Amino acid sequence: MPEPAGTPGPAAPATFEVDFEPAGRRVRVESGTQLLEAARSAGVGLASVCGGDGTCGRCRVVVMEGALPDPSDADRRALSRTEIARGERLACRVPVASDLKVHIPKASMITDQRLQVTGPKRTVAVDPAVRVYHVAAEPPTLADARSDFDRILAAAATAHGIRRLAADPVVLSQLTTTVRRTGWEVGLLARGHDLVGVLPPGQHAVGVAVDLGTTKIAGYLIDLETGVELAGEGIMNPQIAYGEDVISRLAYAVRQPGGAETLARVVREGLDALVGTMCEQTGIGRDQVAEGCIVGNTAMHHLLLGLPGRQLSQAPFVASTSSPLDVRARDLGIRIAPDARIHVPPNIGGFVGADHVAMILGADLDRVEAVKIGVDIGTNTEIVLRRPSMGHLASTSCASGPAFEGAHIRDGMRAATGAIERVTMFASDRLPELRTIGDAPAVGICGSGIVDAVAELYRTGRIDHRGRFQTGAPGVRRGERGLETVLSPAETNGIGRDVVITQGDVNEIQLAKGAIEVGIRILLDATGTDPASVDEVVVAGAFGSYLDLDNSLAIGLLPRLPNAAYVQVGNAAGTGAKAALLSLRERARARQIAREAGYVELTTYPGFQRRFANAMLFPRPEP
Repeated sequence: MPEPAGTPGPAAPATFEVDFEPAGRRVRVESGTQLLEAARSAGVGLASVCGGDGTCGRCRVVVMEGALPDPSDADRRALSRTEIARGERLACRVPVASDLKVHIPKASMITDQRLQVTGPKRTVAVDPAVRVYHVAAEPPTLADARSDFDRILAAAATAHGIRRLAADPVVLSQLTTTVRRTGWEVGLLARGHDLVGVLPPGQHAVGVAVDLGTTKIAGYLIDLETGVELAGEGIMNPQIAYGEDVISRLAYAVRQPGGAETLARVVREGLDALVGTMCEQTGIGRDQVAEGCIVGNTAMHHLLLGLPGRQLSQAPFVASTSSPLDVRARDLGIRIAPDARIHVPPNIGGFVGADHVAMILGADLDRVEAVKIGVDIGTNTEIVLRRPSMGHLASTSCASGPAFEGAHIRDGMRAATGAIERVTMFASDRLPELRTIGDAPAVGICGSGIVDAVAELYRTGRIDHRGRFQTGAPGVRRGERGLETVLSPAETNGIGRDVVITQGDVNEIQLAKGAIEVGIRILLDATGTDPASVDEVVVAGAFGSYLDLDNSLAIGLLPRLPNAAYVQVGNAAGTGAKAALLSLRERARARQIAREAGYVELTTYPGFQRRFANAMLFPRPEP
C-alpha cells in the first residue's frame, strides 16, 4: 500500500568527516564506522596485525579533536594509563560519532618500508613459454581480401613453419590495429599454439616475475629473449590493512561480507600498479609484457586467485589445488599483453606454497651434493633439508608470527625510517648505541633491532636464559607492565616518549625463535640427520638478509650446528620466480621439487610441545 503523500521517508544516516594527520587525508563516513575502516577508505596505511580484532595493539591513533570514546578493554590491554589519558585509542575500537581529527604516529603507519628484492644470482638457459616470431605480410587488395589473421598466419607459415595458431578476440582486435600502423610487419607473441599479443617490429618480449609475500611484494621485469633483468621494484602488500598474517587475512575473508573479494581486489590492484611502475622506469609498453610468474605461500596464492580459503585455516589445512596453474592476466586485473598468462608454480601443502618451491629453486637446494638446510624467515617460516643420500627434500613450516615485523612488540614497527635496526649495549647504566634506518631520530624498533636488543640483553646479563629480566641489573626499571629497559629516551627520539624493550617483548621473540629452532631440530630428527653432518644453513628472505647472524645464534634463533656455515642469500624466492618465468625446464624442475618435497607436520610430531618449550629458552653460554 503506498504511503500517504507527505510521509517522510527514512532519515539518511548521519555522516562525519575524519581528518587523518600528518597524512592530510580526509574521508566522510557514516556514523558508527570503525576508525580503522575509515582509514582504509581514505587510503591511509594504518597497521593492523589482527585485521581489526583488537588483539594486536598496532593501530594506535591519537584523537585530537572530536568525540573521544571511553577506552575499551582492548585499549586498556594495549595502552598505558598515560597514553589513554592523552587520547590514544586503537582505531579498530573507535566508532566514528562526530567529525574527528586523528593523529597517526609514525610507528602505526605502513609507509616508507625498506624492501629487499635482490637475491642469489643464477644463470638460466632461456627457454620461455612465449616466443616472438617476426613476420611481414603483403597488404590486402581487392584481388586478395583474405582476413588480417589469415594473411598473417600465411606469412608466419612461410617464414617460420608455423601452421596452427589460435587467437582470442582481444588479440585479433590488437592485430588489426597494429598491422595497419606498422605496414604489415609485426612480432607475434606465441605461447604454444595461442597468439597472446602482437608487437611492432623490432620489439622484444618481456615478462614479469613476482614474489608475492605476506608483507612485501617484489617484482622483476625480465627480457624474455636475453634473460636480462630490466627492473626490480618492491611494494608493501596492500592486504596488510586487513591483517598482517595469513590467519588474520583468511579470517577476514571468511567473516566479512565480500572480504575475499576485497583482499583479491587490493592485491591485484597492487600488482598491476607494480607492473606499471616498472614499465615506466624502463620505457617498456605494457603490451610488451607477454608472460608472468607469481609465487607466494598457499594463503597468498588462494587470496590472489579467489580460491576458497576457509579450509586453509582449519585442520588438516588442505589447499584447493597444489597443481601449477596458468591464469589469464586480464582475469587478475593485470594489464599486460591482451591474452598473456600468469604462471603460478605448484604448492606443496597448506602452509608450504609456491614461494618455498621457488626458494629451493632459486638457491639450488635441490641439486646440492652437501647436506644443507634452507630457512626462509618471515611471518610464516619455511624450512627445507636436503641430504643427497636421502633422495628427496624434507620441508616444514612454523608459525614464527609477525614479531619480526614489529607486531606484538611494545614499540615495534616495520623496517621504515626511524626504526632502530642495530643495538649495542654496555655493562653499565650507559644508554645503548643505536643505529636507525635513515639515521633518523628513533621512533620504534624493527625486527633486526629487536633480535640485536634481546641478544645484547642476554649477553650483558640483563635477562637470564629463561628470558627473565633481572631486577637491579643496569638500566632495568619497572614500568606500567613490568620490568623493562630504555633503548631511546623521550628527549632524544622522534616520538616524545621512551622507546623501550619490555618483558612481554622478550617473550614474543622467545615464541618466534622457539618456533624456528624447534622446526629445524624436528626436521633433523624426522629425517635421521646428524646435526654434525650439516654443511651449510642458507638463510633466505627479506628479514633474513638484515639479521646479525652472531646475535641470531646467540639467542638460538638459528641453532648452532657444529660444522655448518651460515650464509645469507636474500630473496631466493624471487630468484626462483625469475627462473620459472624464463624457462620451461625450470618450471618442470619446480614441479619435480613439489612432488619430491615430503612435508613434516610439527604440531603432531612426538614431543612437540616439550621441544617447543625447551626451544624458547636461550642457549647457555659455552664454557
